[in-house]
Amino acid sequence: MLSLTADASQVEATYGLNARKSLLFSAIRLDSYPFVAPLIAQTDKGQYLLVRQQEQGNALSAGVPKDQIKFYAPWVTIDPRIVADTPASASLTSLVQELSGGAAVSLAADVVYSHYRALSGSVELVVADQDPTAVTAYELDLEEVVARFAGWRETGVRTARRLIENVEHLSGLAEEFTAGADSRFSALKTLVGDRSLDALLLAAPPNFTEATGFAQPDGAVALWLAGSDKLIVLAPEGASGVSGAAIGRFPSIGAAVRALAGGVRTGVEDEWISVGLARELEREGAELVPVSAELGHWRDIRDHEDLAFQVVAARASVFAIEEALAWAEEGLDAGRSFTELDINAVYLKKIAEFRTVNEIPFGIEPYFTNLHSSNRMLFPGPPVDYPINDETTCIQLDAGVRIVFDGVNVATSDMARSLPRTAAAKEAYTFFFDVVREGIIGQLKPGVVCEDVHEGTLRYLAPHLDRMVQIGMLGTDVDFNTEYRKRNVGHLMGKQESFANELRPGYKHVLGVGSYGAAEIPWRYENAAIGTEDLWYIGRDRTYILSKR
Repeated sequence: MLSLTADASQVEATYGLNARKSLLFSAIRLDSYPFVAPLIAQTDKGQYLLVRQQEQGNALSAGVPKDQIKFYAPWVTIDPRIVADTPASASLTSLVQELSGGAAVSLAADVVYSHYRALSGSVELVVADQDPTAVTAYELDLEEVVARFAGWRETGVRTARRLIENVEHLSGLAEEFTAGADSRFSALKTLVGDRSLDALLLAAPPNFTEATGFAQPDGAVALWLAGSDKLIVLAPEGASGVSGAAIGRFPSIGAAVRALAGGVRTGVEDEWISVGLARELEREGAELVPVSAELGHWRDIRDHEDLAFQVVAARASVFAIEEALAWAEEGLDAGRSFTELDINAVYLKKIAEFRTVNEIPFGIEPYFTNLHSSNRMLFPGPPVDYPINDETTCIQLDAGVRIVFDGVNVATSDMARSLPRTAAAKEAYTFFFDVVREGIIGQLKPGVVCEDVHEGTLRYLAPHLDRMVQIGMLGTDVDFNTEYRKRNVGHLMGKQESFANELRPGYKHVLGVGSYGAAEIPWRYENAAIGTEDLWYIGRDRTYILSKR
């Protein structure tokens, strides 16, 4: 029988792979990294690591033997040569069907619930249960939560005003900063009402902290109760750092939800919770309603309330990224050799320098870092000990920071710059800035639909594709529009890169005043992986580029 487990410690012990450190999307997807984490598949013929193909370069760079990996979810690329020798199954479901050979499949309790839902209609599943953990329930005072965020925001507004007072192209932006507007609970009530929920379980860190206002203790979850509009934290016995008044003890999370909820319809983060927790809830009578995407949207549409923090994050990112690449360029021009890790060290140093020089009174921490030489791979990924020298064709640094108060993430950034070293890559990189700032951000205004921005970007690119072919930055063996429609040209931000609202076909969200996000053109072809990305904000009078020096 094929068996699947998502045990991160087993993955690291067996393959030497720490997914949160070595894989890019496990770092980016703060609310859903179990959904993109690797799985161990044990078959009668051997053991394999199941990995999404977007992480191919990172898994191989971490030293996992290629013959021990099975890839799925093919990577979107305009250069098919990159993946020509590496087959990938269309989906996890098709890969599991192939490996199981029609037999039943055993799922460990740690496998994410969304995988269970996808597999359950295609293969016979034997699912393990998790051991129950006793929890104490604490009721939070909603006014105290709102007041805590308001206090932080007052500090953020003062800091951001000071930071941009002499930045001419951001003139007028400070007038849109606010510390008092807070729709977190009214918007949560709307979400719960729209899905006819009796309760909503919040277990993913961005959702937990956004609702509670304090760092998430290990094993703790939050529970919103419809009707009474109460917010409860369920924490394992002995957990520290929990606010609120204790109102009861229960033998498990499932038992607590059954006792506290006024009905059975329970919203859950399908891309976060384990199938073990899902089954525990169901055994207690809960009817589970997947709402991972809806919660991402809940964060996205309110991000303007934290605009001051977003501005600080954007300014920190553009300073640290551009300074790190300037250091690398100066070193290469002087004939020096170094590594990706050396560039990363400069980048981290520049984040700290930005905070010190500008007297930022709250935390600025790395969120994710995609930093690699094109000579190592064209796949995106974190830096490793790989040489940078006069043979280097391009360096990409696509990264973000987190703004943190008392362990709570209140804002993030996501932007990219590159250091092209060939004539063709330099020409393309210059053009891609026009694409991002004119072709994408130039479209962004109230009333524009996310998917329409993508089509507008393709129209902007169309007259220039022949030139990309002429200089060797694009081939003729791929239908460019067909391939590029499989990926986004940007996204909103909601305490992380948004996967709920992307500038991509099929995404119907209508942008409005207060929308905040990133616009990007990733271009990986031949010998250059070029990243060009800026952060934008739609203001009352115009759209701002926050990550422009």
